[in-house]
Amino acid sequence: MSWTIRRPHRIRWSECDLYAHVNHAAYLTLFEDLRIQHWQALTGAVVAPDAPNPVVAQIEARYLRAVGFQDAVELCCRVASFRRTSYVQDYAMLKDGEPCCTARAVIVITRQDTGEKVPLWEAIRAKLLAEGATEG
Repeated sequence: MSWTIRRPHRIRWSECDLYAHVNHAAYLTLFEDLRIQHWQALTGAVVAPDAPNPVVAQIEARYLRAVGFQDAVELCCRVASFRRTSYVQDYAMLKDGEPCCTARAVIVITRQDTGEKVPLWEAIRAKLLAEGATEG
């Protein structure tokens, strides 16, 4: 399965710890940017409190090798599978084509103003299938 989004990135000082390595929390922020970019590509909508939006229900990260200040990396994401109101999204940070960090998140579609779970509508389901995600 290929990556739906692949985006180059240069590590900024604000993403690093005292030792000039990427801080563990910075990976999740970078992956969050991918999540929102992907959602906007799926829906054409801007994230808003009164609209259905992706919310992280669970996330797991695996740190494989250190990445440092000013390193050139590639940020990647894809949806592996989806269900009625949620999907599983995979992420990776690659350096020289090799993974430095991978993550997997369960994303639930909710309305922030009510907390209500929202079923994925047919157009999104079709796009996810076209991207290579599986249903179920």
